[in-house]
Amino acid sequence: MKAIPIFLFFNLWWAFSLHAGDTLTVGQVRALALQTSPLQQKKALAESVAALQLRNIRSNNLPRIQVGAQATWQSEVFGFPVDNPAFNIPEVPKDQYKLSIDASQRLWDGGSDRYQRRQRELERDITATQTDVDVFQLREIVTDLYFNALLLQENEAVLAASLENLQNRLRQTEAAVAGGVALRTNADQIRIQILQTQQQIANARANQQSLKSILAVWIGRQDTDFQLQTPNAELPTSNFKLSRPEHRLFDLQYSQLQLAQDMLRLKTQPRVELFAQGGFGRPNPFNFFETGFEPFAIFGVRALWTPIDWGNRDRDRQVLTLQALNIDAQRQAFDQRLEAVTRKDRADREKALAQLAQDDAIIALQEDIVRRAEAQVQNGVMTTTDYLAQLNLLTQVRLTRKTHEIQAFQAQEMLNAKIRPD
Repeated sequence: MKAIPIFLFFNLWWAFSLHAGDTLTVGQVRALALQTSPLQQKKALAESVAALQLRNIRSNNLPRIQVGAQATWQSEVFGFPVDNPAFNIPEVPKDQYKLSIDASQRLWDGGSDRYQRRQRELERDITATQTDVDVFQLREIVTDLYFNALLLQENEAVLAASLENLQNRLRQTEAAVAGGVALRTNADQIRIQILQTQQQIANARANQQSLKSILAVWIGRQDTDFQLQTPNAELPTSNFKLSRPEHRLFDLQYSQLQLAQDMLRLKTQPRVELFAQGGFGRPNPFNFFETGFEPFAIFGVRALWTPIDWGNRDRDRQVLTLQALNIDAQRQAFDQRLEAVTRKDRADREKALAQLAQDDAIIALQEDIVRRAEAQVQNGVMTTTDYLAQLNLLTQVRLTRKTHEIQAFQAQEMLNAKIRPD
């Protein structure tokens, strides 16, 4: 009883932690997409169906009772061809009636109930695992959306820093214009650059909002008032734990075929049961000389056995063997596709990491150029236009560096989304 409050407390804490800071990690986004997917209802429905089917199988051990009624008329009835003066022979009526109750109790079924229970459980597990396969694909979708939106968020931050630098430079230039040591044109050129940067920020913000609205649909949120967290500075190692629901689905499908192989022997097993029948009939179905409504009863043991199936069982076994080979072929094809896409993700990650080192060197050189350009503008040996060109180039290389950084994280997380659970 104590587990329920703890579980509720954990869910409340989880929901509060997601909304309190309005900052989501890529792992949280993937978890939310899986939890809120309508496809998850298929698991509960499969569980309910299996529970009902298992109850039906358990009822097979209970007696079977049937009530039957019959009324017929026939053109001819049994009778003696001659009369006997010693005694009267009753005449069998042509209209006949029968009301009966049949009961049977199974004694031996060859173990079919055990196989049926296992079959229903496998069907339930296959449905649940197929749901996991369908939902697992959401991991890649939301991961791609996450990093596309995150790139725009980070670009906005870089542009905002550049805008702040331009605004500081504009204040210095306006002071110089007021002091008569700079032209108004210089200030206007900076204002144009500020407007262009603001335009870039607005464009990045609008695109980011659009991607967030799509992401909100996948994670079940009504609002887009959340930020995306940049992953840690250190990228995770490349030691991956292969965990795909498709592999479990292949295993379950193979187990289902193995069970079908085992069930083939049931076709050679006899069925034994007790049976009884009682009721009223006119005439008595067991004594036609009793022509009134008379009671009757019969009980005994009966067995059914099919010793010869004309090779059907062997052919069924061959079909199951071919189906198992088909599952093996599907598994190999899936592993081949998975290996191909994961190699691409690894190559994209390594390429982005190599570009980051070059980006850092370019940024360091461009920052030094901008510092010298500031001094040259103040000394009057460089125009404001040339300075703004160098400053704009610094912003661009910083944006490029941020793009390569996000691409490295994205390639890593896309790889995680494919072959490693969160």
